[in-house]
Amino acid sequence: MVGNASKQTTLDRVASTAAAVMRLFTSRIGTLVLLNLLAGVVLSVLSPQFLTQSNLTSMIVGMTYTLLLASGMTLVLVLAGIDLSVGSVLGLTGILTTLMLSWGVPVPLAIISGLALAATAGAINGMFIARFKIAPFIVTLAMMSIARGLATVLTSGYFVSNLPREYIAIGQGAIVGIPVPVLVTIPLLFVFDYLLRRWRPLNQAFFIGANPAAAALSGIPVATVTFYGYVISAFLAGVAGIFMTSRLGMGFFQFGLGAELTAIAAAVIGGASLRGGAGSILGTSLGVLLLAIVNNGFVLLRGSPNWLNVMSGLILVVAVAADAYRQRKGRAA
Repeated sequence: MVGNASKQTTLDRVASTAAAVMRLFTSRIGTLVLLNLLAGVVLSVLSPQFLTQSNLTSMIVGMTYTLLLASGMTLVLVLAGIDLSVGSVLGLTGILTTLMLSWGVPVPLAIISGLALAATAGAINGMFIARFKIAPFIVTLAMMSIARGLATVLTSGYFVSNLPREYIAIGQGAIVGIPVPVLVTIPLLFVFDYLLRRWRPLNQAFFIGANPAAAALSGIPVATVTFYGYVISAFLAGVAGIFMTSRLGMGFFQFGLGAELTAIAAAVIGGASLRGGAGSILGTSLGVLLLAIVNNGFVLLRGSPNWLNVMSGLILVVAVAADAYRQRKGRAA
């Protein structure tokens, strides 16, 4: 009897483990992990250069900009909003920072000023959306135009170059072989992910996105959480602007052009819902990785940049369609 009980316990454990593995591979995260592995294997076969250290380093550093934008976008989507201004805020932050540096302003002060401008843009978005109840699409579309226009006016369309060596070292430097942008972005997103899942003031975004009226009735400060959601999104875009301009060694008013669409696509691929109430930083990160592998494949295989834009658009359409299907399936259940 004891032997039979022991065998049954072992079988139960095996069955439980198998069920857990099946749930993992049928979940959004598991599917994304498999897709990334498959894409990586296929690309490594088609182009041996894919697995070289220089290519992987370049791809990962390039991902940091999208990771920051998409993580902020994830929070906004969880709140059932959208932020179309992140790409322009990235560009404007980079322009202000590099202009101040060209005027002789110390590096720390220039960076703080650039990030303060980004946060201010987010605060303006948040104020009109949370306090005045204007549609996020309209508000952030207006901010996108304003920020891009200011970046163009400030530079007249020219590059801002001759940046201090200390500033360029932020984007091009490395510590123990790890590029500085990666060394800053990964821990930052780990903290952000933990706060979004565990810290009550930020975790309340899920309840707001799912049902803002019910969230308000339960005492959740809907307007305050929404306001700071847009501030965080813009601030992360500003950080991306600092990394991009220091990495490339110049400021340009078109930096970040179209980046908001990539951020939305990565967040939705990762499980964020356009209807709000769902999303995770881990899922978004896997979505960013998938898009980065696809983009890198086009470069290595000498694909046309025009087809890359087509592919990005198709991925966004598929991601939105999958989100709509998931929403309908959830309501039917």
